[in-house]
Amino acid sequence: MNRKNLAISGLVVGVLGLLFSFLLAVEYFGIGTDNVAGAACSALGGGDSCLKVAESSYSAIPGIPFLGNVPIALLGFGFYGLVTYTFFTIYKSTNSDEVSKLISLLVPVLVLGFILDLILFGISVGIIGTICQLCFITYIVTISLLVILYLLWKTEGKPKLDILSSIKEGYATFGLVFFFSFSVGFASSKMWVKGESSNTLATSRGMDSKEIQTKVNVYFQEPTLGINTAGSPFIGKKDAPITIVKYADYNCGHCLHTSHILHTVLSEYDGMVKVVYKNFPLDGSCNRLMQQPRPGATSCIAAMAAICADKQGKFEPMYRGLYDNLEKGVAHSGASVVNLGNLIGLNVNSLKTCMASKEAQNQLNAEIDEAEKLNIQSTPSLYINDRKIESGTPNPVFLKTLLEQIIQKM
Repeated sequence: MNRKNLAISGLVVGVLGLLFSFLLAVEYFGIGTDNVAGAACSALGGGDSCLKVAESSYSAIPGIPFLGNVPIALLGFGFYGLVTYTFFTIYKSTNSDEVSKLISLLVPVLVLGFILDLILFGISVGIIGTICQLCFITYIVTISLLVILYLLWKTEGKPKLDILSSIKEGYATFGLVFFFSFSVGFASSKMWVKGESSNTLATSRGMDSKEIQTKVNVYFQEPTLGINTAGSPFIGKKDAPITIVKYADYNCGHCLHTSHILHTVLSEYDGMVKVVYKNFPLDGSCNRLMQQPRPGATSCIAAMAAICADKQGKFEPMYRGLYDNLEKGVAHSGASVVNLGNLIGLNVNSLKTCMASKEAQNQLNAEIDEAEKLNIQSTPSLYINDRKIESGTPNPVFLKTLLEQIIQKM
């Protein structure tokens, strides 16, 4: 194959990478909805594997200023956009020296992409416990691009690769192309999801009545767990006969979606349901069950702010404010929670004292200890009347069916 044919091959494969990265971003932003990404994953034989990956804490970088949670798939979109642009430039070029420089630039980019794919594959199999079909295709795409680049290098007569010099000359252009591709992917995937669903609230995911009833039957077979709700903040009537316990992280987009669903549940089942809130920050800074601390310890700050707002009788406005900030892309920090405290009428000096106190830390640790006994590994994790349901954003149709049947059995 000559240079132009190989460049065209790289272009085509790069566009495939863009397509599947876009679908993965749609799956993340449209969690719980009937979207094209979920349909594509199912068509490829993956079932809900992509949904399971999207709902894990490894699917996004949380709390990016002005953007909120950014799915890892969009970094892939930027990566494939950059690679596609480079192969297009190679196709148009008639200068062998320019082609050699572009090959030198692509080598570290594709090797880094391959290493990251290996890491993500290990997380998917070893930690999340599934293989997302759409993710797997992107791994194949990256390997294919490496093969095409190697063949191109051979076709060009195996020129000496001057990687450092090429990076110095091309990093600004590559950075701009990556940023442009990332921005296009972010905006288009968000707009696509908004177009498919009337709002950001997760809706039904296409489960038929038989599937829903099967899940309900599984719930009634689950053992009761003895979850301690004493002293935990709740929304709803204290003596409501149905108690939903929610373990969550304030940087978790799926927890945000679930908060909308539970808000609707509380409205529709007023007096029948209360929701008890517990913390499981996905941050090693304050959660001993998490391996890595996150920069800024934003999840930990938010958890402590919620605990301490509750001590002033202001849990609900703090809870809603923290998720509002998440939606707006405002990173949780000491300053942001103090601003929120002022907004909802807290004594901010007491708030700051409480957040630094051993008492609040002990309460958070107790919730994490209980989460360990319940084998919680991701958020949100929900329990209804002391029995667990499947972790992740709940299907509202399933939830409504389950609540109706619990009420019937009373």
